[in-house]
Amino acid sequence: MRNCRAIDILLNLLRVGLGIFFLVTGVLKIGELGQTADFLTRSDVLPEFFSLPLASLGIAMELVVAVCMIFRLSYRGATIWGVVMTGVFLALYAQAWTRGLSLSCNCMGSAHEIVNYPQDTGVRLLLLGAMLLLVWDSRRRATFSARKPRKLDFSDA
Repeated sequence: MRNCRAIDILLNLLRVGLGIFFLVTGVLKIGELGQTADFLTRSDVLPEFFSLPLASLGIAMELVVAVCMIFRLSYRGATIWGVVMTGVFLALYAQAWTRGLSLSCNCMGSAHEIVNYPQDTGVRLLLLGAMLLLVWDSRRRATFSARKPRKLDFSDA
């Protein structure tokens, strides 16, 4: 019983911590929308005219996921969208790394030139792993809340 409480506390800290992280990075990216669009353009995956709309969509998604995770609103959906979001960014980094592209990004709260792809990719893998852990937590919580309460019948007493 004590272990379950400790796990719940740690998962709640992770949920709120990642929510605050996404909120802070999303707010910081709002002022630097052009840098985020440039990152998408230099990733050379889609045509350049998609960069600004996709950057705007990514930032909006980051903010929505952050608020939902902090306040546990649509928790399961927010964690799934968080996995999609981190997975897409991980895929962008991995393809740029394998193609030998030189990128700079406005990610994780700071604009920087990516000089160590293994380290940046590893950080994003950890972030994806944390989001997958929260997806598991959201499924676990949905299972617990879906249990039907037992009705006690005292009419014969």
